[in-house]
Amino acid sequence: MTINEHRCQSCGRLLAKDLFLEKGFEIKCIRCGTLNSIFLSFSDQIIITDRRGIILFVNDAVEKNTGYSKEEVIGQTPAKWGKQMTNEFYQKLWQKINEEKRSVSVRIMNRRKNGTLYWAQLRISPIINLKNQIEFLVGLESVLPEKDLSLKEKQVLKNKKND
Repeated sequence: MTINEHRCQSCGRLLAKDLFLEKGFEIKCIRCGTLNSIFLSFSDQIIITDRRGIILFVNDAVEKNTGYSKEEVIGQTPAKWGKQMTNEFYQKLWQKINEEKRSVSVRIMNRRKNGTLYWAQLRISPIINLKNQIEFLVGLESVLPEKDLSLKEKQVLKNKKND
C-alpha cells in the first residue's frame, strides 16, 4: 500500500495524507501562507472550518448549491444555510465529533439563500493534530435529489414550506 504525502510547495510542511486528490481544492499552509492545490474541482460541497466551526475554505459547489458566495461564507459558520434541524440533533452530532473525534455521516436539511429547503448527505471529519486535538473539520455535503428522499423527509420539506 502506498501512502501519498502532500507537502507545501514552498516550505515542505506536511498538509495531507491520502485525501481525495483526484478532485481538488487549495489549502493555505499555516507555516508560510502558500496556497496549495489539493482539490481542483468537486461537484459536492467541501467546507473546511477551524475547530470552532468558522469557515476557512469552501469550494465552488457551495455557491452553486446554497446560493451564497465564498465571500459571504468565509469567516461565518455553516449555520448560515443550516440550522434547520433540532437543537438536540446538533448537540448529538457535535458531541460525537468533539468527544469521540470520529467522522460522522448524517442526512440534514438546509436552506438556500433564496429560501428553498433541501436535504443533503453530510459527512464531517475531524483533522486531529499530534496532541490528539481537533485542528480542523472537513465537511463534504451532497445534495440529495427528491427521488432519493424518504417519505418522512418529503413530508418534512412539505410541512416546512407551508410554515
